[in-house]
Amino acid sequence: MPYSASTVSRINTSPRTLGNKLGRRAVAIDFSVLRIAKATGATRQTVYNWLFGGTILSPYKPLVVRLLAVLAESKSSDIAWRKTCQEFQVDTQY
Repeated sequence: MPYSASTVSRINTSPRTLGNKLGRRAVAIDFSVLRIAKATGATRQTVYNWLFGGTILSPYKPLVVRLLAVLAESKSSDIAWRKTCQEFQVDTQY
């Protein structure tokens, strides 16, 4: 499901943090917040906070860095999800 225009606008105008970089890439390939949450173990609300420039607590940082790398090398959401499932050992069903 594509990101809403208001969410995209908020991501684009938020401070450039690690989470915001994740958000920009997720929007670019339409990688859902739910999938980010599944991969990192965070709640969807926490993921939205990250995408809007919020602080990523230290236990999540390595996961976000790894996920951002997967998204950066993926040309589509489906490819990114397959790689994420392998990298993070996530069940593909959600």
